[in-house]
Amino acid sequence: MIQVDYRRDCEAMGTRFEVFLSGQDPQHLEAVAVAVCTEVIRLDKVLSRFDPGSEIARINRDAGDRPVRIDREVFALLERCEQARELTNGYFDITAASVGNGMELDAEHCLIRFKRSDVVIDLGAIGKGYALDCGREILSRFGVDGGLLNGGTSSILALGGPFAIDLRHPLLPTQTIRQIELANRALSCSAVRHPAQTESDVVNPLTGARLSGNDACLVLAESAVEAEIFSTALLAMGREQADAYQEKMNCSGLQAEWF
Repeated sequence: MIQVDYRRDCEAMGTRFEVFLSGQDPQHLEAVAVAVCTEVIRLDKVLSRFDPGSEIARINRDAGDRPVRIDREVFALLERCEQARELTNGYFDITAASVGNGMELDAEHCLIRFKRSDVVIDLGAIGKGYALDCGREILSRFGVDGGLLNGGTSSILALGGPFAIDLRHPLLPTQTIRQIELANRALSCSAVRHPAQTESDVVNPLTGARLSGNDACLVLAESAVEAEIFSTALLAMGREQADAYQEKMNCSGLQAEWF
């Protein structure tokens, strides 16, 4: 049979998600792409702190006053975030905007409580990666072994490949720095700021100070969640401390690049 390509996109998490699939059955590829986009949109409604009906918005409203029982899927993701906070010595923290280390989790009862009343959870540094990993599960479940999933221009996941990816500095979005081949891996790029910004919206969780400069950190990893965690954490550390951290931790399977 002839190999065909299929593309579909959707708006979610403040960006455009794109699904590129390869296979031999166009109708099957379409159905799978629709399923991926449906899942991404569902996750946006669950994880967005800006949607008052989301699980995260409910947590942000209530967990400062009392322990709150939460959805198991969300709890598992928050547990992953807490593990990442510990692994990165606090440099990845979804409560960074409120000076970090701000939540307590009770796995036995699926509860969350904020340590201070001003704590806010923001999953902007991991939500897209989680959506891409969930998309990859859908591709695998339905037998699609060739696909590229984009979460905006900063988070990409490849199933199969290799796929040619143009790298651009966030401050120079029209200029290609170089091209890489991405196969069965994820890519995430975090930057201190973007062209429209005069001040960074990325905060050092240990100090509460906004990052300065023009650095961008690119990470390749086995999963999109892992890539997003480390691109965020290493950027917050800064180049010198990030290099020392990687050498000390011997981060196998992880590739970081600064530009």
